[in-house]
Amino acid sequence: MRAETKFAATKPLDAPALGEPYLLTPGPLTTSYAVKQAMLRDWGSWDGDFRAMTADLRRRLLALTGDARDEFDCVPMQGSGSFCVEAMLGSFVQI
Repeated sequence: MRAETKFAATKPLDAPALGEPYLLTPGPLTTSYAVKQAMLRDWGSWDGDFRAMTADLRRRLLALTGDARDEFDCVPMQGSGSFCVEAMLGSFVQI
């Protein structure tokens, strides 16, 4: 007797609000209209608001690691997934 497999029902994707195509490459590339609206603000790397937001993000990420002895730091990096994996290996693997 086979066990019945049940899958959670998923909601179909809404049509893109701006008429853009769906991006089917790996990674979270298809973003909601709300996210796109949030990204309309131009941020400068030396803007006070941007620096405060980045500092808060770094503190919160370090808190997730349980770094009670204050031995580590968090440096946000941009790049492809492969770039991030290489950066992580360079940070974590001692030679």
